[in-house]
Amino acid sequence: MADPARERIASAMVDLVGRYGYAETSVEAVCERARARRSHFDRCFAGKEDCFLTLHDEIAGEFCERLIAAFKAPSSWHDRVWATGWAAMRFFQEDPVRARFLVVEINGTGNGAQARRDRILQRLADFLDNGREELERPGSVSRCTAEIVAGAIYGTVLGKIEAGCIDRGEDFLPELVYMAVMPYLGSRAAEDELLVQP
Repeated sequence: MADPARERIASAMVDLVGRYGYAETSVEAVCERARARRSHFDRCFAGKEDCFLTLHDEIAGEFCERLIAAFKAPSSWHDRVWATGWAAMRFFQEDPVRARFLVVEINGTGNGAQARRDRILQRLADFLDNGREELERPGSVSRCTAEIVAGAIYGTVLGKIEAGCIDRGEDFLPELVYMAVMPYLGSRAAEDELLVQP
């Protein structure tokens, strides 16, 4: 059964952290925004960090489900990379505050933060690593390549969200696809991605 107060606390936490940052957000401010008692917050979460990480898990799960659904399209790996990129951009653009909560604020937030960020990066690397099937010798490129590219894409997206530019994601999505396909399809094919119009 849904807990309306828990839902309000969750909404307040995401909004405050997404707007002002994790360090600037207090449990008291969350409770005030949510119109909830501190005792109710304590029944739902072990503290501020637990609240943040629990909600991050929920949002990350939704994000990854969207990407998985997009990547399952019955088409070429190249087209599935584009579909996944579009799905990610739509997710971020639907709610830029939540995007900042998911991508930016996880960095440096408590002991469990790095593991959560790494899980998202590994999921991205899973998509990219399928590019080895495009090669004559799939073993010539290692899984490590996909992980490095995933990190570069994540860093670019993080910078765009921090700068408040995610609403123009269509403009830099070709750059992300360029990074994704270059190790697998080669530089000439990758450069063609930069010519794609939004």
